[in-house]
Amino acid sequence: MSTVKRLPNWTLVTGAASGIGRAFALACAQRGFNLVLVDINERALAETAQAIEQTSRVTTQTFTTDLSKHDAADKCLAFCDENGIEIDFLINNAGIFLFDPLLDAPERKVEIMCDLHVYGVTHMCTVFGKRMRDRRFGYILNVSSLSAWMPMPGINVYNASKAYVRSLSASLYFELKPYGVGVTAVCPGGINTTLFGLPDNLRRLACRLGFLMQPEKLVQKAINAALRRKKEAIPGALNHVLLGFMRILPNCLVLPICRRVPTYRRFFPEG
Repeated sequence: MSTVKRLPNWTLVTGAASGIGRAFALACAQRGFNLVLVDINERALAETAQAIEQTSRVTTQTFTTDLSKHDAADKCLAFCDENGIEIDFLINNAGIFLFDPLLDAPERKVEIMCDLHVYGVTHMCTVFGKRMRDRRFGYILNVSSLSAWMPMPGINVYNASKAYVRSLSASLYFELKPYGVGVTAVCPGGINTTLFGLPDNLRRLACRLGFLMQPEKLVQKAINAALRRKKEAIPGALNHVLLGFMRILPNCLVLPICRRVPTYRRFFPEG
């Protein structure tokens, strides 16, 4: 019996125009995986595809769509079918971040986050997972977050939706394993991208201290975990320490800690 691991031919990356999604796309191209890149930003998506074409010999297709729309997954599948592409590796990366008290948060942004992180990930897993199950081969990598364990003020819908992604992935891991399909949830801590809106000087400091990981390092660890069909990956030793701290942090300390953080001042009544 051959011991050679079967690697994916075609990989679909959502949110591929920038940040972690772009890093995923470049890393997969380096491994020789052909790519379908999906994002709402057509111009940035084309720039990512051009960067890949300049550094690798893989075939790259781009598809521009709003992944928060409920028909986005069907459109992605139809695009692949029209181009004779079978996706072996699905990377659900697209996401947004919002830091606001829920009652003050822009309602539309909350809706988009729920549609993108919950419905979008679920539907992408469903439509492409069915094809993988039928072929008895494939990999699904869903990007969750360390915040899935962290019910903190300000990131209410973000951490709840990422907890959903983590839980969904764990269930799918067991459902699809008998069919030769791997499902992995990667739960990163802070990543050095513009997602969280930190000033450049704070991002540089956080990187030096180890609180932020470079996207290139994260995606390599995530892809390796997915190809090994691991159920879950938490990249970075410091993140394991932070996770342990979050699990034992008493509820009575959450608000006192937040009161001492400048960005939380607007969360509390004056006086």
